[in-house]
Amino acid sequence: MKRFYILFIIPFLFTCAKKQPEASWLIVEPWELIANPDVGPNDHGALTHNVTEAFISMDGQLLGAFSLPAKIPVIGEGSHSFILIPGVKNNGISATKRRYPFLQQYSASIELFKDDTVVMAPTTMYYKELTFKIEDFEDATMDFEEGSGSTASLVKGDDAQYLQWGNSYGEIQLNDSNSLLSIVSEFVGSMPKQGAEVYLELDFLNTNSVLTSVISYGNGTYHDDPYIQLNPQDNPVWKHIYIDLKEIVSTRSTSPFNEVSFNMTLDEEGTNKFVLLDNIKVIHL
Repeated sequence: MKRFYILFIIPFLFTCAKKQPEASWLIVEPWELIANPDVGPNDHGALTHNVTEAFISMDGQLLGAFSLPAKIPVIGEGSHSFILIPGVKNNGISATKRRYPFLQQYSASIELFKDDTVVMAPTTMYYKELTFKIEDFEDATMDFEEGSGSTASLVKGDDAQYLQWGNSYGEIQLNDSNSLLSIVSEFVGSMPKQGAEVYLELDFLNTNSVLTSVISYGNGTYHDDPYIQLNPQDNPVWKHIYIDLKEIVSTRSTSPFNEVSFNMTLDEEGTNKFVLLDNIKVIHL
């Protein structure tokens, strides 16, 4: 019996030790957002972004969704066609990554070599057919209305410590005397309904929480729908977020007009907090 088992196990071990397929390695660098040459130089505003994901296909077969930068093992060699679709953290939530509908895919033919590494640096741009409604705090006036009861104010700031784009940004200072502010946009007007894609993009830097909302009105209706909260930062830096407005806007189908709102109340008495906003964009087809 012992000999029988030895003869049985040895072929099994040789099977397990079978050589694995040799892989090529693909390093995908972070996305670069570039200007679309078919639109005006200012039509899309400052090209800030937080496109962190890529849905990658090779020769028509999906390899998967990856957070960039990524190093991906690929079985194969020679020339292969790759398609990368830009993805974002929807509403700023890491668990809700999705393909961003307003950015073009990246295509490339890559030569792969076994046990070697190839680097890909993908670029993307906005589609030219999109509608952009932008407040970037560069004009003489700001297209926001302060709500009644507000004790704080939206002003322009240009501190070199925080200035990243253009000549100014929106600034709100909050303290015990100026503890409340609600601002409603006056530059949107309307958004498409019936399940159409609509996004709010913005850059923000904040030590106090901010609640975004969508105002829908007209035809005898008025709705204020609170939505995504921007949490305060302990070590504040500029962040970019993609807020998906499709569901809220489509739900309020009988309201022909829409605006976005930012609402702030001092988080903690006896403190001084601030909120900076820039490159606020409502985007849709």
